[in-house]
Amino acid sequence: MRGMALAALVAVATTAVPALAAAQPVTSSGPGTIVSSQPLTAAELIPGAAQSYRVIYRTTGQNGEPQISGGNIFLPAGTAPPGGWKVVSWAHGTSGIAQGCAPNLTGGMADTFNERPELTHYLSQGYAVEATDYIGLGAPGFYNYLAGRADGHAVLDIVRAGHAVDPALSESYVLVGHSIGGHSVLFAAHLSPTYAPELDLHGTVAYAPTSNVEQIISALAQPGLPELSVLDGFRTRLIMVLAGLDHSRPELRLTDYLSPLGRHLVDIAQAEIDCKDSLEEAAAGQPIGEMFSRPLSDPAITAALIDYLAVPASGYRQPVLILQGAADTLQPIPTTLALQQQLQQGGTDSRLRVYPSATHFTVLTQSATDTEEFVASVLPSH
Repeated sequence: MRGMALAALVAVATTAVPALAAAQPVTSSGPGTIVSSQPLTAAELIPGAAQSYRVIYRTTGQNGEPQISGGNIFLPAGTAPPGGWKVVSWAHGTSGIAQGCAPNLTGGMADTFNERPELTHYLSQGYAVEATDYIGLGAPGFYNYLAGRADGHAVLDIVRAGHAVDPALSESYVLVGHSIGGHSVLFAAHLSPTYAPELDLHGTVAYAPTSNVEQIISALAQPGLPELSVLDGFRTRLIMVLAGLDHSRPELRLTDYLSPLGRHLVDIAQAEIDCKDSLEEAAAGQPIGEMFSRPLSDPAITAALIDYLAVPASGYRQPVLILQGAADTLQPIPTTLALQQQLQQGGTDSRLRVYPSATHFTVLTQSATDTEEFVASVLPSH
């Protein structure tokens, strides 16, 4: 059934916050404006960073509303080249759903996979790294999991914020993200021409990007579905998506489609009790079909899911590199093959690299040579 579900997917798809220093004077209220910033201590620096800042900055939510986000800015050692340090805007993978669960605040996602070596690698190549927390994870707010526009805005606005914090940072940058971070940087690249036209984007790298999830949800979100496993961790991610969509689009009355079990799980997700441990424990072993009282086949719900998280197929002005492990069981290769076809059909310069033995996490290390060459080709650090 797993193989049948993935084959069907391809067919369908191809058709708590630490205290901050006193806020700096705010000269405007637009996206990227600094709310507060402070240098990190030596103990808080990641390997390869000579200097770092913790920032809270203004951004834009899923529905165009003003929001704030947190993030860290890491500078490499040495003297900045003419024009300032070129920038890698980094978007992290799933770390939780509650305020304070951002990798910047928790040591780099040690409970799942440590992404700090990748940040350190980019620093060693002479790039500054700006790592957003997304809205609601590193600053007050609600985190709408996989809300594409909200995450894309946060990824772009930390580039604006970084340049405001330290003039030694360039406005020339690349977007790099892993898993849901890959989803975020694809949205950011699509949004950049209209949302941040003054910034100088050169390209996008997406490691195992979340994609075509809306197709899987539409296929599986129905009562009475026999138990099957399509993606590792799918139950938890499904509930986090539903919690985020319900929060951002309350007029849909999404909970009317859920069973008492489904509503209970969404309540846990929206309560922000912990990063995601409580939700994973409550969802473990629960058949997906028992979470729903009605299928999510209403055209309004289907359209809302697409609007919320479907990766745009066109509108990219710079090249995109997608890196995928063939042994990935969280975002399996058929979904990424479908994404590549969608991007190419949309006129995107999209380049796919597949690594036969790589998993969702080891693709980060196995693709190091390809990513280094791509980033250096589109945005030399010096």
